[in-house]
Amino acid sequence: MVSYSICIITKNECTVLEECLRRLQSLGQEIVVLDTGSTDNTCEMVLKYTDQLYHFEWCNDFAAARNECIRHASNDYILTVDSDEYLTAWDEEANQRAIKENPGGIGRIYRTDTYTQQGETRTVREGMGRFFSKKLYHYEGSIHEQIVPNDTDKTASYYTLNAEFDHMAYAGDIETRAKRSKRNIDLLLKELEKNPDDTYFMFQLGQAYFMMEDYENAVLAYGKALSYDLDPRLEYVQSMVESYGYALLYTKRYREALGLEGVYNEFAINADFCFLMGLIYMNNAMFDMAIQEFINATKHRICKVTGSNTYRAYYNIGVIYECTGRISEALDYYNKCKSFEPAQTRIKALTK
Repeated sequence: MVSYSICIITKNECTVLEECLRRLQSLGQEIVVLDTGSTDNTCEMVLKYTDQLYHFEWCNDFAAARNECIRHASNDYILTVDSDEYLTAWDEEANQRAIKENPGGIGRIYRTDTYTQQGETRTVREGMGRFFSKKLYHYEGSIHEQIVPNDTDKTASYYTLNAEFDHMAYAGDIETRAKRSKRNIDLLLKELEKNPDDTYFMFQLGQAYFMMEDYENAVLAYGKALSYDLDPRLEYVQSMVESYGYALLYTKRYREALGLEGVYNEFAINADFCFLMGLIYMNNAMFDMAIQEFINATKHRICKVTGSNTYRAYYNIGVIYECTGRISEALDYYNKCKSFEPAQTRIKALTK
């Protein structure tokens, strides 16, 4: 069996970190925690779960902290976890097999975020690289740090682990999210001063504004990044195009959002983009095209935002049919949504 070290950096995260550690204990692997200056009970609590506790003076550089934590790990293979991530599923047998089959690759875990955006609860599930050999990789980037090969001539390769985590960072109210986002924005702006053409940092800046619901600045950040020649196959580029579309809708730039038709062939490879295009057409009163895009979304098996390929797509088709007086068809699609509460509300209103 391949042994690995679970590496966590933390500061004043006592409450969420304890649940994080409690769940990780079930893996039976070394846990290494690097504290960057906690003033609460974090350090005392950590010692209940591991004696591998180290200290590091915070220098506004997440990569530096990650690499320092990894330096203390006794195993070659590393699994990095954030303080506010809760393990929900881990198939050790399948993961051991995947690790042995991909010794030089980066293993992706899946992380789920649940938060409220524009009054709607959204659940987003995304894959991210977290498992790797420290002989082959290290972290770079003061914020939203990335795993990069030690050998600059090498290109990172990825494989998928059977591993699921819930992310608690954005589960709170808008004020809590805004506080976190403002910290990130300060660090990202500093990075962009040093690297003004770094589109990944522009994307993350847009994401920070987006999560604090400052959509005007999000549009500016995404728009600047998208003015560069980007590879549409990159996951962050796909996420950026989708977030850009939503930011345009939230700022009522409906006609401008139609500009995403120009990249349809490159990005209509998943349910999330098709669903977004449905919303764009819907807000431009192009109802037949909206219905077709929502139907297209249901043809994709995988989506990041839960329901984009099922009940959320059906619900919007129902709304269009109801608003255009086609009540029978509206009810058909609302019923496809099963227990989705907004659909149930419309069914009751139309059948009372």
